[in-house]
Amino acid sequence: MFWPVVLPFQVTLGVLCVLIAIATIAAPLLKWRRAPTLVVVSLLSLVAFVPSCAGVMAVLDANRFGVFEYETFHDVDDFRVERFLPPVARSITVDKYAQGFRPRFTISQSELDEYLESVWRSYVDQSVVQRGQVFTMDPVDEKSNQIHYGDLGWPHLEEATEDYGPVARNGAGFSIWYSPSKGIAYQRGSYW
Repeated sequence: MFWPVVLPFQVTLGVLCVLIAIATIAAPLLKWRRAPTLVVVSLLSLVAFVPSCAGVMAVLDANRFGVFEYETFHDVDDFRVERFLPPVARSITVDKYAQGFRPRFTISQSELDEYLESVWRSYVDQSVVQRGQVFTMDPVDEKSNQIHYGDLGWPHLEEATEDYGPVARNGAGFSIWYSPSKGIAYQRGSYW
């Protein structure tokens, strides 16, 4: 839940600590005493922490969130996406955001079935729902497509059906909409 702020917090804290150390060490060069310099610079750092953290977060978020294109699963290089994305996915477009991601990819029906079976076998004991217990839409309608993927401009998949993966206690999990005739899947993954 708080993972998006951890890295900006760490970067900001590290930079401010380095600046405090440099100012304290360099104080005699400016004919300042070290102890008062340490106190003043530390207080200034406390005041500047939140705005600095927000600035660092804006820079980091511009590079880690948004829409990205990948040829294969191995190109993704983001463990949050990789743990839900089928390893055989190809021609991948991923919209990453703080609470989850939405990929579109190509995959065959047999590869998708094998992936879902594997995921359920691996995580059935950790899931708060059993397979088939989660509501599915059969087929996925155009209105739902507009709600979930309309902002990305992804077209409605005719005859697509929805299937779910295991759902963790913290709500992490995924659903996949799949069109067998096109071999295209849309996925929604959430993590905390």
